[in-house]
Amino acid sequence: MDLFVAGDVHGCYKTLKSLLSHWNRDTEQLIQLGDLMDRGNNNPQTIKLCRELQRTHGAIFLKGNHEQMALEYAKTRKQNDWYKKYGMKVLWQYTLEERDFEEDMEWVSSFPLSWENDAMLITHAGIGPSPFCMDEKHADGLVWNRGEIKNVGKLQIYGHTPIKSGKPKYDEVSNSWNIDTGAYRGKNLSALRLSAEGKVLEIISVPTAGDDVD
Repeated sequence: MDLFVAGDVHGCYKTLKSLLSHWNRDTEQLIQLGDLMDRGNNNPQTIKLCRELQRTHGAIFLKGNHEQMALEYAKTRKQNDWYKKYGMKVLWQYTLEERDFEEDMEWVSSFPLSWENDAMLITHAGIGPSPFCMDEKHADGLVWNRGEIKNVGKLQIYGHTPIKSGKPKYDEVSNSWNIDTGAYRGKNLSALRLSAEGKVLEIISVPTAGDDVD
């Protein structure tokens, strides 16, 4: 089965719906590589849609650093960095939508850290050369890494660090694609359509919907 791999959404619900209009639901596996939430104006709606896509189409959602921070808050209820920077806005959106934040966080807690086959490895922030590259809580780990991406012998696809150009970027040395194209910055939300063997069949980018971000 071919793949449809989507980048960082950050609560941009209408933009995500626009991107998914390009997804062939019957012939492609949808994988979203983390950071579904925070920053944007429509977080509850985004989570609701994605939960439905998992239920009806087996869509796969990976854990990003924003999910990790939100889960830590949900577990401890301490006013951590997530709460101060993003959480107050997200929780207010949940109040307005009359949606259960704790129930959604229970779903988010099931997200895997990676997806891979013989040809591809997909994570949120990419695998670097650090010995801590697989540690989800380490600054150099696969959820937080903003440094070098290493060649792991197969195609890597990641996001996390927005690309200034707003276009997916391929690096030949590491054989990797960064597909975080700054949806929350008012640029684009992007996806790669790939064969199961890792061949890029199409690059899709849609502009951020105006009312998804402030």
